[in-house]
Amino acid sequence: MSSDHAATTGRSGPVRWLFTDRVGGVSQGAFDSLNLADHVGDDPSAVAVNRSLVAAQLGVEPGHLAVMSASHGNEVCVVEGLTGPRPGSDVLITTEVGLGVAALAADCLLVLLYDADSGIVGAVHSGWMGVRDDAVGAAVEAMRELGARRLSAIVGPGICGECYPVPQERVDEVAATVPEAASTTRDGRASLDLRRGIAAHLARLEVVSRDVGICTAQSPLHYSYRRDGVTGRQCGAITVVAS
Repeated sequence: MSSDHAATTGRSGPVRWLFTDRVGGVSQGAFDSLNLADHVGDDPSAVAVNRSLVAAQLGVEPGHLAVMSASHGNEVCVVEGLTGPRPGSDVLITTEVGLGVAALAADCLLVLLYDADSGIVGAVHSGWMGVRDDAVGAAVEAMRELGARRLSAIVGPGICGECYPVPQERVDEVAATVPEAASTTRDGRASLDLRRGIAAHLARLEVVSRDVGICTAQSPLHYSYRRDGVTGRQCGAITVVAS
């Protein structure tokens, strides 16, 4: 997996998206510097500044970036107004022009979904429980119910299977629903490849996807809870801009 610097951005028609790394913010110490999480012990004023910086990069007004409060499940929240945490939701979806939705993680996978024709976008946080319970599938189903027809996905930074050892019982639990996620580390221990599991879900849903190919545990430019313990969170964010 690549560990190159990748504050990755892209555009498809009116859709803009980005994945941040830890570079370019104002947080200090273990949260240096673009931490976007307000639940990890960082200075709240620094987090607010960092979120404003990301909103500007995404192309939305300050305060128009809805940031999820993940619960490691597959609950969906359709965002129809302005920002604030969405407790207990690992999927944020919006049809509102000029409103961004963002998922946070520091090893879990970040997935952005969009239909440029309908202007429906979504952000997904998916750790091992999200892969087991198919959070991506819940997002796709909800977006299709809202009218999305040609969905595309971008899979962002997250820990790779070589760096994510877990008990065999957890591998078996996840593999019962998505066998493609079962893996091993470099030294032969049982592990989960969340990226491969998400790719399998997307393929079954017939959603075209691409992957930025960054392992957070290997990249010093990304936050990694597995590597560092006390650390910040990067995000995947997406919006539809006015034409």
